[in-house]
Formats: sequence, structure tokens, C-alpha cells
Amino acid sequence: MGTRHGAREHPDIQGLIVCARKVAEVIGSPDVSDAELSRFIESILYGEKEAWVCAGMGLITREETANLLLAHLETWLMDRTNKGFPEQGAWDLEVFRPALEEALFG
Repeated sequence: MGTRHGAREHPDIQGLIVCARKVAEVIGSPDVSDAELSRFIESILYGEKEAWVCAGMGLITREETANLLLAHLETWLMDRTNKGFPEQGAWDLEVFRPALEEALFG
């Protein structure tokens, strides 16, 4: 990937795992392993969604890339906990977006 958005060549997967772990704790899924988080993150960035390619081509912004990852992470973690989705505003995951953007793009 180029550096269209001032991005590094590859996202900081370890940094993304640290952010994802914090999200998992807020959602109530602290037992998720780093390996599971890594596989999930890579599936969004490089798998069917191809978020990293789309960001590199300028099809989605830095913020949209982080939001895409955050939204899918939330859904995956909620499904994993077998809990229903809480009422709107039960937690504010927006606070994690800047750290995700930093781990993604530097």
C-alpha cells in the first residue's frame, strides 16, 4: 500500500491488538486471546472487506477505516459473548478511534 493518507506500508498489528483488547474489556469479553484478535483484525484489513487496500487507494478515509474496524470488532465481540446488544450508548467506543487510526496509519 502506498502512503496516500500519510500511512505506513503496513498497519501496526500489535498496536491494533492493544486497542482491540481495551475494546474487548469494555464490551465484556476480556478472555479473547491476542491470536484471535490478530486473526480478526487481519480478516477485516486484508480479507473480504479489504479495508487496507481500500484505504490505500483512497476509497475510504483514515477515519472510515478505523470506524469500519471498530464497528466490526464490536459486533464480533458481542457475538462472541452471546450477549444481546445493549441499549444505545451503553458504552462509547468512539474514544478508541484515534488510537486505532494511529495504529493503522501512524
